Amino acid sequence: MRIFYDCEFIEAGPAHPVELVSIGLVADDGRELYAISSDFDTRRFFASDWLVDNVWPSLPQRQDPPGTRCRCIHGHLDTDHPDVRPRAQIARAVHTFIAATPSPELWAWYGAYDHVVLCQLWGSMNDLPPGVPMWTNDLKQEAQRLGDPRLPAQPEGLHNALADARHNKVRAGALDRVRAELEPAQSRRSPAG
Repeated sequence: MRIFYDCEFIEAGPAHPVELVSIGLVADDGRELYAISSDFDTRRFFASDWLVDNVWPSLPQRQDPPGTRCRCIHGHLDTDHPDVRPRAQIARAVHTFIAATPSPELWAWYGAYDHVVLCQLWGSMNDLPPGVPMWTNDLKQEAQRLGDPRLPAQPEGLHNALADARHNKVRAGALDRVRAELEPAQSRRSPAG
């Protein structure tokens, strides 16, 4: 069964590790998981204009009460929100989600970094718990294989990991329809003689 997922993360080049901000998973059977790390380095996060502009608006935030002497420009992550969890708890929840999926296949859009971030929940790829696939299938690669068909645009929630994972499922459905149209036509062709 396919699991579509997306990660938002901090990536600042080879001198710094890729760090999970949030992860969303959506299985073919409709189950979903969304988690935001309470452990990501906020200094590194807020040093990235792209993360501030694109990811921060989708995260639960709390503002400082009036009269508080905080110099925080952006506010704070709401660590009391139920989606915000420590990395270790996220790792357990993700493993439980994947382990509850028969013959799990991981699918992501431009999924190379997503797979690295996923693996690092447990350490290195050698530390993956039983049942977690060692690779992620790439929806963009599949789209290219099928001739780069036009896919549905994401209507909202861009760069929210759960909304992106849901949209990956929509993309996969569109690619399934393209594949169904192409492959029967290819199988009807006679072999070149």
